[in-house]
Amino acid sequence: MSSRVPVDADLARRIERAQAEQNRGATPAQGVLEIAGGLALFNGPGSPLTQAIALALDGPIDAATLDRVEAHLGQGGGPVPIELTPFTHPSLAQELARRGYRVAEFQQVFARALPGAPLPAHAAEVRPIQPGEAELFARTVGQGFLGREELTDDEATLMLSAATMPGTTCFLARVGGEPAGGGTAAVHDGVATLSGTGVRERFRGQGLQQALITTRLEWALRQGCTLASSSTHPGTPSQRNMERLGFFVAYPKLVMVRDTPSV
Repeated sequence: MSSRVPVDADLARRIERAQAEQNRGATPAQGVLEIAGGLALFNGPGSPLTQAIALALDGPIDAATLDRVEAHLGQGGGPVPIELTPFTHPSLAQELARRGYRVAEFQQVFARALPGAPLPAHAAEVRPIQPGEAELFARTVGQGFLGREELTDDEATLMLSAATMPGTTCFLARVGGEPAGGGTAAVHDGVATLSGTGVRERFRGQGLQQALITTRLEWALRQGCTLASSSTHPGTPSQRNMERLGFFVAYPKLVMVRDTPSV
């Protein structure tokens, strides 16, 4: 059974909206602006969760609408990040270029059908976190992201919002009873969005990332999902692990940013 699905604007809308809805869970109600078919989410100046997702996938966007997005995301003088896909209406790219936005980040968006190709068995201990394990999860994934054991207080809580995000389930991997890695999954409109995967450096090379992906896909199937998606930087070990488990590159995505909001 193939894990591939047709790549078109409908697929992009499902994937991008699912990601937007996951991030909405970490955003205060007053920070959510539903606009241009997507969400502009403000979580404070410079927050990685302050961004506009899924804009202009249903049609054109005009200058006045983008003014509202910039005013919302640029509160406090922080940068204004806006995501751009190949299926976004050209009017958004044109308006961003006119305003002097630059490329801040390249991403690959991966997808696979569920159930799709059979998932491999693994013997790793991976399960959803239990009450009281949010800080442990955040520290473990932070250690994985940063590639070191010693973290500042801010770094140790980097993933804490994900661990307490409504609608998001966090998974912890253990080796010999010791926390070794983790990742998150969220469900919207039959799409399972996998994100926040990190494995501590001394536990790498043991197949834990693949076990974390597989366990979350099995969980997503039990939730009735028919599609899974995830985003990575190009050419990373994460990309190779996704491809081994039946994911394919559906489309690239750019994070465009303007350092100061329009006035």
